Amino acid sequence: MSISKGSQLAGNGLSEEARGRLEEELDVLRGQRGALGTDRDEQGVGDRADDAEALQRLNDAALLDERIAEVTRLLATGAPQDSVADHGLPDGTAITLRHGDGTVETLRAVRFTALVPEGEEDSSLTLDSPLGQAIAGHRAGDTVSYQTPAGPRRAEIVTIRPPA
Repeated sequence: MSISKGSQLAGNGLSEEARGRLEEELDVLRGQRGALGTDRDEQGVGDRADDAEALQRLNDAALLDERIAEVTRLLATGAPQDSVADHGLPDGTAITLRHGDGTVETLRAVRFTALVPEGEEDSSLTLDSPLGQAIAGHRAGDTVSYQTPAGPRRAEIVTIRPPA
């Protein structure tokens, strides 16, 4: 059995490809955070209408800081924090669904899109997506409802196979 370079583990359970994508994402996030900046004066901003722009910068900075911390931790440990507790499905779980139109597809649950191997983006399901959240806590035979940009959808869970 041959293993492609992108799937070889680089340490902490991450493939070299996933580690590289996370490092690239971290560089971009740090650049965005640096460009955003926040003045110390904004720390005491209230909720007046004229402070809306400063409030938005502080909110954006907090979101970037949270994602930077999450990616940094993932690079260090290789494991998403509380991925099972938060979402009910471990990364790598294979889920086969039968959609309302009768089509059947198998998706692989992932916490971070950066962990999706190249070429498998269409067969991946992020745990925090509407469908990922709908599936959490359910089992084979259950029907779940979820929102899409085109409106509500339903799917039957045919199988759920945790990673080996």
